[in-house]
Amino acid sequence: MELEQSATVQASFRLQEPVSMLVQHIGRLEYDIYGEIGVPYMKVAILSMHQADDSTWTNVLFGFLPDPIDAPTNPVSLSVLRSSLIELFLQQSNLTLTPTFWQPSSLEILKYPGGITIIPDQSAYIWQISQILFNFTLHNTIYEIKEYLAELKQQLKSGLRLRPYENVFVQLTNQNGSTRDPPVTVQAAVMSDLGSLLPQRLRQLVQFITGSPPNNLGLNNTVFGNVKEISLSSFLNQTIIATAPTPSPAPAPEQTNYAQRPISSSPSISPSDPPAPHRSENHPHHSSPPISRSPAPSVVRKCTPRRSPTPKLSPGPPLPIASYGSPRQEKGVQKVWCLHHLPHPQFCRQHHVSFYFMSAMFSSDLKS
Repeated sequence: MELEQSATVQASFRLQEPVSMLVQHIGRLEYDIYGEIGVPYMKVAILSMHQADDSTWTNVLFGFLPDPIDAPTNPVSLSVLRSSLIELFLQQSNLTLTPTFWQPSSLEILKYPGGITIIPDQSAYIWQISQILFNFTLHNTIYEIKEYLAELKQQLKSGLRLRPYENVFVQLTNQNGSTRDPPVTVQAAVMSDLGSLLPQRLRQLVQFITGSPPNNLGLNNTVFGNVKEISLSSFLNQTIIATAPTPSPAPAPEQTNYAQRPISSSPSISPSDPPAPHRSENHPHHSSPPISRSPAPSVVRKCTPRRSPTPKLSPGPPLPIASYGSPRQEKGVQKVWCLHHLPHPQFCRQHHVSFYFMSAMFSSDLKS
């Protein structure tokens, strides 16, 4: 019993021989096992033999102990030993014993420090399992799930609504390092024959996974029991967050802050003011300097010259239609007779002529 507790790694297999026969060959069994899967700094010990239900079969329990017994366990030796035991469990290699008619069967791992993880699908590659999408727990053993692996994968594929070219791969973990004791943490990965899954497809799978507890991920609960502890993997969470679409910010409404506009004390002319009336070429005019179109630092407002009120004419008979005759020259001043308006004061100032003088002449001409 003390020897069994000292063995940090334990496994078992079955031999079609009675216990009474095998007891006589314990040393030979230990030697053969060490020759097949032995590692440095560890030795093999037969821990127990028990008669199976069928009297022709014996369950052989063996373990690995540090060598010497009080030495610490070598981590490299443990890693190599784990790989050898997993290959035997998955029947990827055989345990050969002497005599040759001893054929071990049903090898199981019963104890391994730190737990044990197995990929039961021999067609899966490590890179296919590296991108785990989600985890869940089943109250089964690794051995039971391995026996029903085809059903598990087919039901998961249906429950996740995978497409014909998409496949599911699983790896199984038992925290106690046993293939015979429950529970089992199932880590599932979905791969496509067309390449990596796109972020949009991953988001669809997240909806099926997170909304799956009512339908048990599609698994038959009479075979696999109830699915528990469904969770998304860190890989899937990071991928969804990194590729989540970010909505573009809506443009802010354009606001006009009238308080910040410079205000000039002089009156202004709106850009929509109508242009000055067109003058005929026969009318005298004074050329103005060209207006600069270069942008000004602030709004410059143009002053409109004020006009003197036009004197009203006394009512009388309707005036004749305006006639344009030859302009008369008097004292060097060109007079234009037009019934539409009187001489503008600004015109008079520019030509040094009295406004009242021009008005008198305009009235006398009308009388004549």
